[in-house]
This record gives sequence, structure tokens and C-alpha cells, in this order.
Amino acid sequence: MAYIEAFFYYIVVTLVMFIVLSIIGTTIYWVYRKVKSLIKSEAVSIDFKSIVKSRIFKMIALGYFTASAVFYINESVNYYGKDRAYPKAKAYAITADTVWFWQSMMVNIKLNRGWGEFNRLLRPEDMLDTQIQRFQTFLLNKMYRYIPEDDAERDYWYHKYKQYYMAQIRYAPGSIHQPTERIIAIMDDMHKTSHALYEKNVKDKVIDKRRYLAIAQMSVYLAQNTGYFTPFEKISYLSRLFKLMDNRELFQKSIKYKKLLSSVYKKMKSDKDIAELFDNDPYRKGFLYAALTKLKSNQIVYDAHNNIEPCSSKELTEFVGIVQDFYAWIFKEKDSSFKKLSQREQKQIKWLYNYSLYFSYQISRYICKIPYKYKDDKYLPVYKNSQEFFDEAVTVREFVEFTHMQKRLEEIKNKEK
Repeated sequence: MAYIEAFFYYIVVTLVMFIVLSIIGTTIYWVYRKVKSLIKSEAVSIDFKSIVKSRIFKMIALGYFTASAVFYINESVNYYGKDRAYPKAKAYAITADTVWFWQSMMVNIKLNRGWGEFNRLLRPEDMLDTQIQRFQTFLLNKMYRYIPEDDAERDYWYHKYKQYYMAQIRYAPGSIHQPTERIIAIMDDMHKTSHALYEKNVKDKVIDKRRYLAIAQMSVYLAQNTGYFTPFEKISYLSRLFKLMDNRELFQKSIKYKKLLSSVYKKMKSDKDIAELFDNDPYRKGFLYAALTKLKSNQIVYDAHNNIEPCSSKELTEFVGIVQDFYAWIFKEKDSSFKKLSQREQKQIKWLYNYSLYFSYQISRYICKIPYKYKDDKYLPVYKNSQEFFDEAVTVREFVEFTHMQKRLEEIKNKEK
């Protein structure tokens, strides 16, 4: 019965989308003919019935339904194949995937009506998106009937249909100075999903591996938006970070999440299957690197803020190792999966590389004197000595002031003289 019901929903979604696309296409064609007639000063009558009966329309309709049939067959072969679990739940996933596909298409269409995530055809706060999410919730509840509560596959599908696109467009209502309850709830929800994906067991062998990509998809979004949990006045990032650290309960959330990403990173380095999965999806691999270096950097600052010597800490050593891996993956490895990315994606990952290192890279290099395997990092400034670094880097002055590292810096400057 579940398969028949799920197939019925697929047919309904397919027909609804065909009707919607037909209306949009016909309207565009009508506007085109109307404008053309005005330019040529000719009276052109357009009969919608004749458009529907035309050969071109029939060919488009045939192509659409053929593609829909092929999609359903391919999804069925994939979801009902070897090593897959809970086939009745997967039957509804085929329909949910179809809705997710069209939703993703609309999310990625940008319009000139605003900035950032609001510069899109479909926005998370729009009524249309709300209705789509209601239907996805309906399908998820159907799927949950066939998936045990302690299986992380529930969280995998929840992430894909309810969270993926928000992380994709970096959805952030309000501002970091005045965060809304909505953004805090979304981020709390993603934290919960990320931990569930890692900690729970998964019976489906395919999802058991792909869940790490889902965690990586959310990683940059959560790592960069830590400040949304607490409203701050317009002060420097470092000052804001220290204020957040003073709220131990909130910052422990960040530390716990950092440990989660560290575990995923170790899995990627030690498990060949998971490493191959990330190499086949290098965009998510770049996300994982960037988020982990960002959170490691925050941990180094946190330790120093609490009078823990950062230069001899395990965190800084691990940070340096990840930075070198990240750097080698982008710039040094000849057969790096990074080269599979488009130019736009490569540019974004390079930007994330630079952003996620923040100043901890320079702290380790110029104050803690930890040697790096490379010296030609063109994406970060290279200073002649610690004094030049200290004079030019405003954040380092804040760092030294807040963390009481002035004595160490003075010792280094004296030695360099």
C-alpha cells in the first residue's frame, strides 16, 4: 500500500509541476508575441488553445513526462538496490526528491530585488516556500513511519528537505547585531541534526557514509554564524568573540561542535571510502576544512582568553596540521579534487580558506614560532618579523590585550633585535 500511495503522490507532483511550467511557458510566449507585435505595429491574436495543440507543445510535454519516468526509474533502482534499508520510506523519498529539485531550482534563481539570500525567486520566508515545506513535512512524516527513531536516516532526510537549502544560501534573517529568534532556532536545529547524524547508527550503508557530507554541508554556515546566538553592538569581531566566550554555556556549544567536526575530519583522513566520497564532492570537503580551521582558531583564542598558553597547546598543533592539509589540497597536490570544482566554486573555497584562518595562522607563525611546511602562501600576508606583524595586524593588538600575551611578544621582539 505504501508503494502505491507514494507513487500516487509522485504522479500528483509531476502533473502539478507540468501545469505550473505550462502556464509559465505559455505566458512568456504570449508576452514575447505581444511585444513583437507592438514593435512591428501589427495586430497579433494569440489563441492559448492553439498553443496547447501545437506540435512544439506536444513535444515538450512528451519530453517532460519521459524525463519524469526516467527519473522515477533511476531513483527506484538507486533506493531499492543492494545495501539500502527501509524501502517503503524510500518510496516517499522519490516524491520528496522531486519537490526538493524544483525548490532548489527556484532558490537558485536570483532577482534584482534585494541583497544576499533575499535576492532570489524563492525565499525561506515566502508563503510559497512555507507551503512547500508543509508538504515536505507531510512526506517526512510518511517516511518516519518506516524508519526507527534511533536511526540517523531520519535526520539525514530531515536535513536534506528542511535544512540543506538554508545552509546553501547562507540564510540569515536580521543582522548579527540583532539576531532574530528564527535564525537562532534554525541554527540550534542544525546543531541538533549534525550531532544526531554523527552519533546515531545508520542501517542504510549508503546513507551511513553520505551523512558525513550532510554534516559538512552545514559546517561553514554554523561555524561562521556563531555570533547570532548573542546580540552585540557594532564592535570588532574579536571583541565580539571574547564577549561570547564570557557566556560559557553558549561557547561550550561551539567547542562541542568543533569536536564533532574534528571527528568527521579524522574519519575522512582514515577511512578510504569516506575520503573517496569527499573527493567526489570537493565542495563539501572545502566546507569541512574551512569550518574546522575557523572553530580551531576560536578555540585557540578561548584558551588564551582563559590564561591557557596557546603556543604549547595541542589545539594549536592540530590547527597547524589542518591548515597545511587545507593549503596542500588547494595549491600543492597535482591530482587534488579541488581542481574538479568550477572557477566560481574554487574562488569561494579560496576565500573561505583565507577567512577561516583568521589571525591564528599568523599567531602561530610569528608569535608562537611554529614552523610550517610551506612559505609561499600568496593568500595571506607574509611579514618580515613579529614586530612588523604586530604593527600591521589590528586584531593581534586586541588579542594580546585580551589574552595577556604582551610578555611573550616582548620577549620575541627582544630576541629578534
